[in-house]
Amino acid sequence: MKTLFICLVLFSGIVLGQDLPTLFPANPFDPNNDAARLFDAIDGWGTDEDKIISVLCYRTASQRDVITTTYNNQHGNLANDLQSDLTGNFKTLTIMLTHGMIKFLSIELHETMARPGTDEKSLTEIIMSRSNQELSEIRTFFLDYYGHSLVSEIEGDTSGAYQQLLIQMAEGLRDESTFLNMTAVEKDVDDLYEGGPAIEGTNEDLYIDVFSLRNYVHVDEVAVLYEEKYGTSLTTVVTTEFEGRDMGNALVSILQYSRDKAKYFASRFHESIAGVGTEDRDLMRLTISRCETDLGNIKTAYQNIYSVSLSSDVSDDTSGSYRSALLALID
Repeated sequence: MKTLFICLVLFSGIVLGQDLPTLFPANPFDPNNDAARLFDAIDGWGTDEDKIISVLCYRTASQRDVITTTYNNQHGNLANDLQSDLTGNFKTLTIMLTHGMIKFLSIELHETMARPGTDEKSLTEIIMSRSNQELSEIRTFFLDYYGHSLVSEIEGDTSGAYQQLLIQMAEGLRDESTFLNMTAVEKDVDDLYEGGPAIEGTNEDLYIDVFSLRNYVHVDEVAVLYEEKYGTSLTTVVTTEFEGRDMGNALVSILQYSRDKAKYFASRFHESIAGVGTEDRDLMRLTISRCETDLGNIKTAYQNIYSVSLSSDVSDDTSGSYRSALLALID
């Protein structure tokens, strides 16, 4: 039995080198002082938006969660006070920053499905990029916060193979190891061919299992070997087998994320600010969710792909305190 183990840090797929955040924990950290600063910025006549930024955009999600609890215990309700005192995208962003990461992600998942139509790209992005542990915590929080399960909301807002893919990813069953078994890769390559291009119709359950259960190094190697063996990219295969369907788009996103997650997120940032108008909710979510993880890598990928810095594009597409807050998190 031929088995090859390759460590993730040596692999050219999902992670190349070390993840580089742009936001680090404040040290020393004084939640009482930070809560008092926020109250001082909001209380009375006028609002000191720069002071709000100096606290909320320079503390990690776990620190902001402590600050919010402290503020709520000592001064009232932080989210409500921001809601009353601020306007527009800056208000939305600062309220997002009062949430711990699990609450924030849970709300964002709900928002992708609660708004008219379903934002499938964002729904796929959030679920596929979270760890099994995070997904477990999200499922627990979601049920407590909304009174129904994440799975039931997915079931009510999606359908078919895409629904089943999302549910299986949301259940947090993906192999998270950083090793590659070439025998298993070769089997998946052949199975995907036999369950797709080689037959009339598509073995949807097979594609769901491979793309939702295998580790991302494995998925990327399957894509590489598939093209070598059959002369067609796996991206072409899934878009053909699931033509014009959310399922095909989701599988393409998983392939892109498996190949290079920094490039994948750089493209998501670019989609949020390219063209006429700005997808502000996407821009906020991407910034908040990646700044503590790998936004440094994403910025490098963005510069390499688009020949302009992410900060420059965000600055050109936003204004005022909203711009200042985003750039504080990005830079």
